Amino acid sequence: MSAAGAHGARPPRRAVVVLALAAATGCAGLPRSGPVVAGSRVQADPRLGLLQVVPQGPVDGAGPVEVVRGFLLAAAAGSAEKAVAREFLSVPARRTWRPDVSTTVLGEDPAVELVDGPHPDGTASVRVSAPALADIDAGGRYAQRPPGARLQRTLHLVREEGRWRVDVPGDGLLLTQVDVARSLRPFPVHFATTTGAAQLVGDVRWFAYDSSTATRVVTELLAGPSAWLAPAVRSGAPAGTRLRTGTVPLSGAAAVVDLTAPALRTSPEQRGLLLAQLRAGLTRLPGVEEVAVRVEGADLTREAGPSPLGGPPGAPPVPDPRLVLAGPAGPSRWDAGAVRPVQGLSAPGADAGGEHPATAGDGACWAWLVRGGGTLVVQRLAAGGTGPAVSLGAGSVAGAAQGFAPPSIDRHGWVWAVPVAPGAAPAVLPAADPRVTPSAVQPPAGGLGGRVVRARASREGARLLVVAEDGEGVVRVRVHAVVRGPDGRPERLGAPSPELLPGAGRVLDASWLGQDRVAVLVRPPGEDPVVLLAQVFGPSQRLAPVPGAESVAAGADDRDLVVGTADGRLLVRSGAGWSPLTPGRHPSYPG
Repeated sequence: MSAAGAHGARPPRRAVVVLALAAATGCAGLPRSGPVVAGSRVQADPRLGLLQVVPQGPVDGAGPVEVVRGFLLAAAAGSAEKAVAREFLSVPARRTWRPDVSTTVLGEDPAVELVDGPHPDGTASVRVSAPALADIDAGGRYAQRPPGARLQRTLHLVREEGRWRVDVPGDGLLLTQVDVARSLRPFPVHFATTTGAAQLVGDVRWFAYDSSTATRVVTELLAGPSAWLAPAVRSGAPAGTRLRTGTVPLSGAAAVVDLTAPALRTSPEQRGLLLAQLRAGLTRLPGVEEVAVRVEGADLTREAGPSPLGGPPGAPPVPDPRLVLAGPAGPSRWDAGAVRPVQGLSAPGADAGGEHPATAGDGACWAWLVRGGGTLVVQRLAAGGTGPAVSLGAGSVAGAAQGFAPPSIDRHGWVWAVPVAPGAAPAVLPAADPRVTPSAVQPPAGGLGGRVVRARASREGARLLVVAEDGEGVVRVRVHAVVRGPDGRPERLGAPSPELLPGAGRVLDASWLGQDRVAVLVRPPGEDPVVLLAQVFGPSQRLAPVPGAESVAAGADDRDLVVGTADGRLLVRSGAGWSPLTPGRHPSYPG
């Protein structure tokens, strides 16, 4: 951690800065400000080309403030053991300090000032303060703090053998956003959906990339999913399963996972699932190509049954991934450089308009809004023949008198009809036969948080992204687990996740981006709308503003970002800005 911004005279920075693999990568320097940008899959060594800070220990004659600065710098350096950081602590504090219980992400280098002492009895107190952006818990879960949050911590020092040492450091680490970008990376811990052809869902955690990363991934997998996600997923690891030796060593290109006995007391199908989970997480690490799993000497890699997964980690395949939009003639596709109306759909009518079209991944069912969201139209469109358009109005779904949020069709074949009214329960109807009476989905105990702006099912179907405005006009973005019945029908929603992008501004729209990110269209106070790319859960990346933007669509990766404007233009991401694509409104992607 850099020590700029501290009060008083600033001592020389006591650290050695090493350019990792400098011969292989040119690097002009590490930026010292700006947002943390989260990547998706780790394609190579995350440390490649980054500045690695190698801290030095305490200096004789350093005062309390200088010792605290040195301690913070050494603690942020990335070493799992924090051996150098412990040199700044008193003998008792070296045994009790727990750096791994949490991490506070700071918006800037902290101010460090003496607030008490030094006293003749050899005691002093130093206060550390800075804007606080987020917290990362012991399991690697990232939670953003609201704007204006601050960290203020008082560290108490004592003199040992004539040298100042931190005696009460406080548990956890303090890292600036630059420290986080340098030393931590997102690593999904995978769990499986519970219905149909199972898909893996990444529960993103933030770990340091070092010799302990493989161990952290497996340990968190065995501990289970985050509380908000747990109702919608399952694991092949039975309760009580642990790492027998406490670590996951690497043997050549193989990660060796040695588990305790409970892992054998399961069905072959469950063992196959566990093996798939482990492979999905560990083979993302550079250099890991195989995973060998042992249980009390038995080779689980051989004894596991076939994987129950419908495919490798990632979104299920979409037969027709072409962009969907509201065109002059109703729901349309962007096809071969032209807007083409979807043949066979009932025309919405010039007086009604067709808004916010959505389609299933196989293109067999469509849904859109008319009359300003007052009516939801659903129509089956399949090779066997086109079904009648079903219109859902105020009397079709309880609480729909104020209209519907834009529709979403999940991979299990259910159309989400979500009333915008606060307190109303979402409803679903089968895409295979939209004439069926919609079924209510039980909301969480506290509801969805107010008036629903947007509700979008994730591509694997285990999560529902919800944008809702409370009674005070605050718009929040959260995610709910989707609990399904044996037939795949959504039955209830789990409690909300921590808030995404708290205080970012008025949220206009949101869309899933790949598996573990979202694109959120926000209008900050006094500014043009802007798209924020946010990890679920993690920091965000701000794109160029788009005057007049009202909607956003995101596909499999960053290249599939499209923004719709109120004056009827679609813009596609191009480099650092946006380029015109076609006239139209309300873009979306299938599935």
